[in-house]
Amino acid sequence: MPNANNFLMNSRKRSIRNALSIVSCLLLTLVLLWSSAARAQDAGPLPAPLLQGGNMESPPYDETQVTLPETIPLGLLGRITYDEHCADCHGIEGNADGPMVARLPGPPTAFADPQAVQAVSPAEWFFTTKYGRLQNMMPPWQESLDDNQIWDAVAYAWSLHTSEANVQGGAALYDASCASCHGENGQGDGPEADAELNDFTNFSDVLFKSQTDWVNGWDSAHPEIGKELSPEQQNQTLEYIRTFSMRPPWESPYEPGAGVITGTVVQGTPGGVTVAGLPVVLDAYVGFDRVATFTSTLDADGGFVFRDLAVDPNIGYLPTVSADGIGYGGNFVSLTPISPTLETEVAVYGTTDDPSGIRINRSHWIIDEQPGALTVGEIYLFGNSGDRTYIGQQIEGAEVPVTIGFRVPDGAEQVQFDNGSLGDRFQQVDGVYYDTMPLVPGESVQQVVVRYLLPFEGTETSLKQEFLYPVDSLSLLVTQLPGVEIEAPQMEFAGQQDIQGQQFQLWRKSAFEPQALDLKLTGLLEQGTVDPRTTTATGGSASGEPVATVTPTLAPMASWVTWLLVGLVVAGLLAGVGFALQRGTLSNTRSRKDLNSLRDSLLDQIAHLDDLHALGELDQATWLRQRAYLKAQLVDVMGQLGEASAATV
Repeated sequence: MPNANNFLMNSRKRSIRNALSIVSCLLLTLVLLWSSAARAQDAGPLPAPLLQGGNMESPPYDETQVTLPETIPLGLLGRITYDEHCADCHGIEGNADGPMVARLPGPPTAFADPQAVQAVSPAEWFFTTKYGRLQNMMPPWQESLDDNQIWDAVAYAWSLHTSEANVQGGAALYDASCASCHGENGQGDGPEADAELNDFTNFSDVLFKSQTDWVNGWDSAHPEIGKELSPEQQNQTLEYIRTFSMRPPWESPYEPGAGVITGTVVQGTPGGVTVAGLPVVLDAYVGFDRVATFTSTLDADGGFVFRDLAVDPNIGYLPTVSADGIGYGGNFVSLTPISPTLETEVAVYGTTDDPSGIRINRSHWIIDEQPGALTVGEIYLFGNSGDRTYIGQQIEGAEVPVTIGFRVPDGAEQVQFDNGSLGDRFQQVDGVYYDTMPLVPGESVQQVVVRYLLPFEGTETSLKQEFLYPVDSLSLLVTQLPGVEIEAPQMEFAGQQDIQGQQFQLWRKSAFEPQALDLKLTGLLEQGTVDPRTTTATGGSASGEPVATVTPTLAPMASWVTWLLVGLVVAGLLAGVGFALQRGTLSNTRSRKDLNSLRDSLLDQIAHLDDLHALGELDQATWLRQRAYLKAQLVDVMGQLGEASAATV
């Protein structure tokens, strides 16, 4: 597997940034949702819905209720909003094939269909998105999105019916037939303009025009211009003209400005390598997409400076420094016209192959069942109490040096990870699974999420889990079905929890040394029976009557992680996270540090996911959906970081 091997070697050089608990992420998400609701309350009432024939309907289109965007809508940012809020119905690629379509009274708009765009204006899409279409079960998104977010989502949805190649073809045709009058940038200021022409960057005009309006205007104003163009070429030209008022996702929004970022790189390990002369890289991101990269070299004092940077608050900057072949990331920061300069810091460390500082700071488990098998999910948050980055050891049977080791019970099947797979990031040797990512100093700096099936025969089974490192805190949730009993003599029972209508038993254990924990479950669902949580199945019932044998399967990791996170929040497993929150902002330095760590972790996971897709190890649908899940979290965290930064200026 030469490609996978290359990826493994490259992944060891990727930026290793502090990773925050997945549980902390959910806490942040809940806070953001609360803040969004508060902002929606302050924004005033929605246009009144209409009661038609006993059914609630959204108001008809009213262009006076359309708010113009403050800056050009960015498809790059809109893709994140679209994936989070629109794709469930309209589909990831705009084919109206999202997982919720079957529950709708009628098909949603297929944005990928060019015919769906021809007679509608962007302003109409904005109005529908903001105020909803209740008769079709589309909610009014103004309750959770601001106007600029909606415009960005419209820009992305609009791009789904065309392509970069199509628009580039239109650019060449525009330059040949239109630019001499309408201007290079569409502002009606071309050298041959002999009258006042349309300004294609004027939001108050072009965003209220459909493609059909433009075709009719072209034919009316100057049918002789471009008469040699085919209808397809004319359409390509108009698609390009549209980019003057809505920037498509494949076009970088980055433009140099007056921004300046200065920083210092510090050596966190006594006697570690001298940082002077090390290369430093500054990457610019819009959402999760890298749009620009700048390089420099540290001076004699470990300092660096980057000038002429964009001051768009939608652009985030991430400095990274490579030391001993390992990349270290600083805080993710942004600039604004009001605050165009800032200072930051990056810490690097020496390396070690001594694993003595490794421990599990927190672990969260959830055990569900299906007839004939347990579904087990485990979240591990590893820390390194030393002052050096642990780079691992070479062991027989592993292709590269390995770092963190962990076991799963004997008999486990369909083992999968949320941010890697066996053969690349993770290796398996003699029943032990190993991570290959270096472990930087700090608490809860590396996250591993693993999930597997544990088949059993009859109605009972035992689960023996061996921990290879000291553990500070372990929480366990087990679904409570009728007749199921659990014996966990080494853990403390902490009561029952209701999660989305399902009862769970909660068990805990704190501060223990490496050891094996034993669980025994009885009264389980025998293979060939029906899960009582399901509705009546063909050939059986919900009472446990025998039905045709079905092979136990493991659901996709991404959907499971989302559900588990909700469960962890509801179950009250957030104790000890240490966040102090106030309305709209974070109140202490630790919270801001945790946010930066979380965002850096999400960026790493997105990059890793992209690498797996490029290697052909993830199919398109899985890649897009898992990427959307990570991107949604990243947007939330970046929003909070912006507020936190502003609060300190």
